Amino acid sequence: MAKLIPGRVRNEGIKLFEKGLIAISQVSETQLDTTVGQHHLIYALDDPEIMCDCDFFAQKGYCSHLAAVEYYLKNDKEGQRLLAELEEEQESSQGQERCHSFGGLFLEGLSLNEDDTVRYSLMVEGEESTFGSEIWWSIRLRRLPDERSYVIRDIPAFLKLVEAEGYYQIGKNYYEPLSLIQFDQASQEFLDFLGRMIPDEAKTNLDFILPNNARHLSLPYGFFEEGLRLMQDLDGFRFEWEGIEYRSFLVEDLTAEANLFSFDICVEPKMIELTVAEKNSQTFFNNRIIFYQGVFYRLNRKQQKILLGLRSLPIGSDLNKHVSFNLEEQAILAASLSDFKTMGPVKAPKAFNIKDFTPRFRFDLKGEREVVLTLAFDFDGYVVDNRYELSHLGFTSNYRNEQAIFRLMVKHGFTPDFQSSKRLNSNQELYDFFINTLPAFENAGPVLIGQELRDLRVEQSPQIQVERQGNLLEISFDFSSLDDEDVDHALEALMDRAPYFVNRSGQLIVFDEGTQRISESLRTLRARYSGEGHLELHQLAAYQLMDSLSENDSVRFSEDFQQLAQHLRKPETFDLPSYHVEVDLRPYQERGVQWLSMLHHYGFGGILADDMGLGKTLQTIAYLSAHLEDGQRVLILSPSSLIYNWQDEFKKFAPQLDVAVSYGLKPKRDEIIAEDHQIIITSYASFRQDFDVYKAGQYDYLILDEAQVMKNTQTKISQYLRDFSVPHCLALSGTPIENHLLEIWSIFQIVLPGLLPAKKTFLKLTPMEVARYITPFILRRKKDEVLPDLPDLIEITHQSELSDSQKAIYLAQLQQMQQGLISASDQEINRRKVEILSGITRLRQICDTPALFMDYAGDSGKLDSLRDLLSQIKESDHRVLIFSQFRGMLDITEELLQELGISSYKLTGSTPSDSRQEMTRAFNQGSRDAFLISLKAGGVGLNLTGADTVILIDLWWNPAVEMQAISRAHRIGQKQNVEVFRLITRGTIEEKILELQEGKKNLVTTVLDGNESCASMTVEDIKEILGIAIS
Repeated sequence: MAKLIPGRVRNEGIKLFEKGLIAISQVSETQLDTTVGQHHLIYALDDPEIMCDCDFFAQKGYCSHLAAVEYYLKNDKEGQRLLAELEEEQESSQGQERCHSFGGLFLEGLSLNEDDTVRYSLMVEGEESTFGSEIWWSIRLRRLPDERSYVIRDIPAFLKLVEAEGYYQIGKNYYEPLSLIQFDQASQEFLDFLGRMIPDEAKTNLDFILPNNARHLSLPYGFFEEGLRLMQDLDGFRFEWEGIEYRSFLVEDLTAEANLFSFDICVEPKMIELTVAEKNSQTFFNNRIIFYQGVFYRLNRKQQKILLGLRSLPIGSDLNKHVSFNLEEQAILAASLSDFKTMGPVKAPKAFNIKDFTPRFRFDLKGEREVVLTLAFDFDGYVVDNRYELSHLGFTSNYRNEQAIFRLMVKHGFTPDFQSSKRLNSNQELYDFFINTLPAFENAGPVLIGQELRDLRVEQSPQIQVERQGNLLEISFDFSSLDDEDVDHALEALMDRAPYFVNRSGQLIVFDEGTQRISESLRTLRARYSGEGHLELHQLAAYQLMDSLSENDSVRFSEDFQQLAQHLRKPETFDLPSYHVEVDLRPYQERGVQWLSMLHHYGFGGILADDMGLGKTLQTIAYLSAHLEDGQRVLILSPSSLIYNWQDEFKKFAPQLDVAVSYGLKPKRDEIIAEDHQIIITSYASFRQDFDVYKAGQYDYLILDEAQVMKNTQTKISQYLRDFSVPHCLALSGTPIENHLLEIWSIFQIVLPGLLPAKKTFLKLTPMEVARYITPFILRRKKDEVLPDLPDLIEITHQSELSDSQKAIYLAQLQQMQQGLISASDQEINRRKVEILSGITRLRQICDTPALFMDYAGDSGKLDSLRDLLSQIKESDHRVLIFSQFRGMLDITEELLQELGISSYKLTGSTPSDSRQEMTRAFNQGSRDAFLISLKAGGVGLNLTGADTVILIDLWWNPAVEMQAISRAHRIGQKQNVEVFRLITRGTIEEKILELQEGKKNLVTTVLDGNESCASMTVEDIKEILGIAIS
């Protein structure tokens, strides 16, 4: 506000405004030329420039005409617009005059040069509330330096005004601007405290904090001490109570030294009298605080209860309070004296001095199952074992300890007396007595147990022997004190999770913690009771069994079991067989053959999960060359795009093996199968069609390439493979887990059934628990671990913008999807997921080019970016693999390559397998410079090391699929660094997909490391991708 104008004058100005007497004659950059009634007024934001032709303005420097214009500028819409223009112009001109550098603008933004002169301080006065049970504080604003002060009549309004740096009415006619920085330091701290203490008015009833229409302040208990301290720091602090004025306080805990209370005990012939004297004090906050002579005393919970009881007593004629007790209640009263002593001094006869005791317990067996408890209190050698002696002591016993002992007895089924008994009616009660009751009494004092009762309990720690019998593990238990029949009962109890059993002699056999842990491990591994003191396990569990039991001293392992466990834990200790391939294997590949041979020796299946490009096919061929005997047959299943690749690899590395491909028309396939070749290679689709023929034959080996195709257990091919039994089954996959753990469960159901628990149980396992199951049966190496000499893989995100015409189509599609889903529940989104994913696919196509699904002649930012990138690649003599999941995008890119004069091959899902192999060979020999490949159709199995550049035109949800595509070039045989370009359209869902990929990376490694992971697309993922707020 430009001027400090008295309220009376402002009211006159408001009336002029309401009569419509204001007219704006001219608006300049910094001034308004106005007429108010008959007077001419020039208004400006700077006070010296304001002028009015009236006499009142000439005398005072303000007038009702100025007040009218200011009210118009702040309350009329047109006036608010004019005022905003003036302020904007002033800010601009001041910026030009003062701030010609970034540094000047920076300092101005910090407001370091604002007026911080201390102009105000706060005063606080406290008094008894209207109701007499609270302290009400009033706050006054004091102006400096004239020392005049004003009562703050609306505390929350005052706080908001200070926060907003608004104008506060001083007296009747004056307003002054208030800013926190203009208060002294103590007042600033107190204002900050009030801001923290007083909650939001819209949400809270403030009457208990701001009584008397917010004119007073009442400190809640939780803020009392802090508020009291801050108020005392203010100048002019004053508190008046019962006619006495205080300028400062103390706050401390209540102790006897305060002398607020005193307790006097007098023993009469027939009674005991307690006299309580109390000083005249005031309590606050439900007896939590007592005020007396300038000190606020804090009371703990027990003191609060005592005070509440004392306040309920009537006052006697001597102004004290009196309580009478029976003589028999001396012990109870004596036990309370220690609490009274926290309130004030206590005067009592010596007989009230408490003497503590040690409880002593003896347990004996009476009859078959009755336990007798004998109790005694030992007072430093003076033993009391009956209630009569206890009530005729020459001193006071510790009553509270007595009651604690009697409560313990009742809790465990005994009557609260010096001799008591209870009957143990069941085996569970017998177990509870030894395991729970006796330890509880031992914690309370010395316990003696009679020999007969002691003999009822026997603790067992059996010796355990683990041996390998064929493909089974036999675990035998040797309980030294039990006969054969009791041993069987003991094992049944252990496998039923019982911590004990009762033998035929009635003895309680308690299993120690070590034995219980062993039995829990055996249950987890699904051990079966086979009778005669033995449990059985399949040898698949050897690794986990050794892991669980190796630290237990009572377990012995046979030599052949230890060898099996050693081979599973360290397969490199297994002898490397003689293999016959026409190439030198790398060291890590030989270790792979060792691992495969170890599984072969013990009859296990497994998953070879090496990174793509590390030679899984070659390791498998070497393994077969080492173990395949005359008359044995091998069936290899792979995607149709890779069957001839397998055939070529056999010809290249093991030409001595008889290999045939069963593919094409049904008669041709039947002919190949009937020829009884040593090794048959076929596709998964052909196997499904020819399943009955294959099942009728005899096969010794089953090799499943790219085994991730079996991740869904409900598919026909998965069902057929579970029914197709062979002695040796091996799966190959660089990505055995693409989305979730259930995928690896599906593969192991085929290659090693029985290893993992049922699906319902498996889904409850943590990744660490899954890792313990599968570690010996899955081998995974990464390129950077085993091929340090492999050229670098350089990944580059290549960003482009949507063209204007693209953007219009994209935003229309996005808004349509958002509007359809913004109010949809999670259940509805799950129901419509297929429809939603179809819409998201449309958005991704628009990011490539709308021409993929509509008649579109506009530009595409991504195609322009791709054209530039391909031109650079051509100029640099690089050879490139180009992947897209959209067939139409490959066609458009093919035309673009032709325009640029780049020769290319194209591979899609419809390309025949033999043509794929021929194109692959020709490309690697340098016949053409580009290879267009459908991401899903050509992302696996192909060896295209002739390329040193990879372009991913559009992103796939799962990064594993992209890594498979990249590994077509970045693999063994590559001599050059490989550059990978991911084409991303900025500001679109492609950026969201990139973020989603991060959550799915390295899931296989994560599981093997036993860490948590999340990889499936959720409702939250969909909302995040479409930019819908997650509730």
